[in-house]
Amino acid sequence: MMFRRQALRRLEAPEELDDVVRLATVPGWLLTVALLVAVGTAGAWAVWGTVDRTIRAAGVLVHSNGVSGVDATFSGQIVKVWTSANVRITKGTPVYSARRANGTVETVGAPWDAYVVGMAVSEGRLVQPGTRIAEMERLDTPGDALQAVVFFPASSAPLLRPGNTVAVTAPAAPSTVFGTMVGEVTEVGAFPETPESLRAFLGSGPDVPGLLAGGSVVRVVVPLHTDPASPSGLRWTKASPPFQLNSTSQITAVFTIAREHPITWLLG
Repeated sequence: MMFRRQALRRLEAPEELDDVVRLATVPGWLLTVALLVAVGTAGAWAVWGTVDRTIRAAGVLVHSNGVSGVDATFSGQIVKVWTSANVRITKGTPVYSARRANGTVETVGAPWDAYVVGMAVSEGRLVQPGTRIAEMERLDTPGDALQAVVFFPASSAPLLRPGNTVAVTAPAAPSTVFGTMVGEVTEVGAFPETPESLRAFLGSGPDVPGLLAGGSVVRVVVPLHTDPASPSGLRWTKASPPFQLNSTSQITAVFTIAREHPITWLLG
């Protein structure tokens, strides 16, 4: 009967809506330890960790001699064009045939093993000595490996030093699959490039106005690490593509100009 009376009293009592309910909380010391660990880790990283400071610039893959013009050596009319742009040819490969004034037809071959950057004539055109026939890049110079020539913003050029590491990517070989080519800066141009100097070095292939769209640039030479066993002849950070990259291929180069401690950002 005693339990019955207690139960009846509870039913008659009003709801205890204003009672304070204590929730389970994380111990204060645990929060303090976690905060100290986080601050200590961030502080250690800021003092001893490093972050690469990089600058991105556009360029091309070329051989050291750049692009040379092949000009006509006699007067005549072009009767046959034997080659086209964006192909590799060997020394002596027919380039064009022209009919001289006396009616004889003479065929002119490539002066060296070369990559044909562009053809400047078509069949039926009259040419004179000195008329530009083609633009070619010589490929048979001993030790002349493919290298990156990058057109770096002139305003940032004082930050470059020989030996700066450069990671190079090419649209033809996606970096997600093949990684990047790697090289080091060996030469930084002393004077800004002009449209004329760029055209003389690159020929008519690359987009010269696009290279100058961001302002003055200087020419930076970046020899790339080679790999004779690689199909491309170059070393890649992941895997070599199963083909050779063409001369004057467009590239993007990322220059590592400094490795900084984050603490210096706070100290100015």
